[in-house]
Amino acid sequence: MFSIVIPYYNKSKYIQRCLDSVLNQTFQEFEIILVNDGSTDGGLDFISNVYATKITVIHQENQGVSAARNAGIQASKQSFIAFLDADDCWHYQFLEKVKAVLDVEKDIKIIGAHYTRNKGFLDTDSGVLDYFKFDDYFKSAIRNTYFSSSSTIIAADFFQKNKGFNSDLKKGEDIDVWVRAVYSGGNAFYIKNTLVYYSNEDENQVTNSKVLIENSLVGIINKYPSGVNKSFSKFVSVFVLCNLYPYYYDSKSHLQAKTTLKNNQYEFFLLQLVYMFPVSFGSKVLQSSTLKKGVRLYIKFVIRYVMN
Repeated sequence: MFSIVIPYYNKSKYIQRCLDSVLNQTFQEFEIILVNDGSTDGGLDFISNVYATKITVIHQENQGVSAARNAGIQASKQSFIAFLDADDCWHYQFLEKVKAVLDVEKDIKIIGAHYTRNKGFLDTDSGVLDYFKFDDYFKSAIRNTYFSSSSTIIAADFFQKNKGFNSDLKKGEDIDVWVRAVYSGGNAFYIKNTLVYYSNEDENQVTNSKVLIENSLVGIINKYPSGVNKSFSKFVSVFVLCNLYPYYYDSKSHLQAKTTLKNNQYEFFLLQLVYMFPVSFGSKVLQSSTLKKGVRLYIKFVIRYVMN
């Protein structure tokens, strides 16, 4: 039923919690594929000693999370592929809830579930199944992309017909897959029950602050096919306006960002206001953590409360 792909790199502090959350699922028809992406923290010894008969471990040199996920996808044997980061974990009824949706609905391409950063829900019953089908995912995604790396399951046939995670992307590589899965055809669903713990405990997590624009989804998303539908084109335009400004006000990437902005198909004045400052002024604004936060809050306000 499910192939569960877990990329692993120096997460020894969290991997037991992660694996146990899968092994303790109430629905047990799955395989676990852990991809060791050149980890150096000694955690593989623990994994081998405790979980050797319960999981499949693939070893590779450090190539990044996208390459690790792709290796897991290639080794998978089940009809649906679930992704779980090694420092996150699932509620024990996660797969049960997903299976319940799969039993009722047809032609599911991608399904996600609500996540939280509060661990308190993990030992409580998740409640009566509550989910919905996206009538127009990209219209909804303008405000919330919904899917996240540890709470999303995709039909395996998508990866048989399309490329997997883009290893050139260091920021937004997961959203790239979710978006392509939706516009490839099939239905998208979302479970409203809280079923995933999304961790921010690891102080050594890689930040995206120094990612080059060409290695960020915002730098390539305008190259997606433009004829999918009007909602998709609007989503792309809004995504660019919400995420491009750090590159626009960086002298090293300004010209490339300016071209990306010019290629936007739709205009949204209140979001475009962010790009109307002189580059030198905008750069100084983004050097201040307080002012930079203010820009983010302004964008969120426009998205949530102003745009229709």
